[in-house]
Order: sequence, then structure tokens, then C-alpha cells
Amino acid sequence: MSIDRELREELRQAADSMPCPPDLYDRVRQSYQYYANAKRGRSPMKKRLLAGIVAAAVLIPSVVFAASYLADDIFGSSAAIEQRGGTQEDYQEIEAMLQAAKDKLTEDEFQDYMELTKQLMQLKLKITDANGIKHEDRLTAEERQQFEQLSSKLAPYFEKINESAKP
Repeated sequence: MSIDRELREELRQAADSMPCPPDLYDRVRQSYQYYANAKRGRSPMKKRLLAGIVAAAVLIPSVVFAASYLADDIFGSSAAIEQRGGTQEDYQEIEAMLQAAKDKLTEDEFQDYMELTKQLMQLKLKITDANGIKHEDRLTAEERQQFEQLSSKLAPYFEKINESAKP
């Protein structure tokens, strides 16, 4: 045997015969557990944070584009207004009005309001040409009467929406 091996064996035998303090085992075990927990906790946390950021980056734009407009229920799309001489700003203004109505009316009132508004807007689209000019003479007598009835039925809703908007 070489001198290195002999020396190593002698040191190992001396270390085996030496008593180890009991608290040393506890300190080594706690140190190892602390190290293992710290190592284990870091990586998944980074992965979760990264996954959260990616999810937010994907979901937020998709929610913005997927949100349905209330005005689409009435007109179909903003293109329908633009074909009749309206603009995108007009469409956004109508959408803001409908959102305000949804916030200030009860669910049943809002459903009635939307149905009446849809009927009224269909009549208004019928009398409006491609330049946005209204030709009320295009309505028949029955349609004019329906127009007036719809306007009178919508008046209380408009008052309720506008009165709660004032300070």
C-alpha cells in the first residue's frame, strides 16, 4: 500500500472512533433542509411568474378584442353605420350611451330599452341615406306612428339615464 492510502485509512479509523456531538447532526440536517428548500422554491417560483406574465400578455389583448359591443346587437357592426354616412366616433358614442344605460337601468328595464332602441334604430336607418341625411318622407304613415310610439316609450328610460348622470 502506498503511504497516502495508509494515512487515509488511519485518519478514517480515528474519525470513526471519535464521538460526534448530538447537536451537530441536527445542525447539519437543518442546514441541508434549508438549502434543499431554498433550491426547490426558487425555480418553480420563477416558472410561475413567467407563466403568469405570458398568460397576461396573451389574455389581456384577446379580452379587449373579444369584448362584444352592445351597439353590435342593434346595428350588426360599425360598418352598418359607416354605410349610412356615420363615423366610427358616432358608433363609439352610441356604444357609450348603451353602456351608461346598462349601468343605470335594471336588467329587465335594460332588456326592454335595448329592444325598443333596436326597433327605433332600424327605422332611423331606413330613413337615412348614404350621406347621413334623414328623409322622413320615406316612412309610411304606419311607420311614422310606430316611430312616435317608440320615442314615447323610450322617453322614461332616457330621463332615468340622464337624471342619474347629473350631479
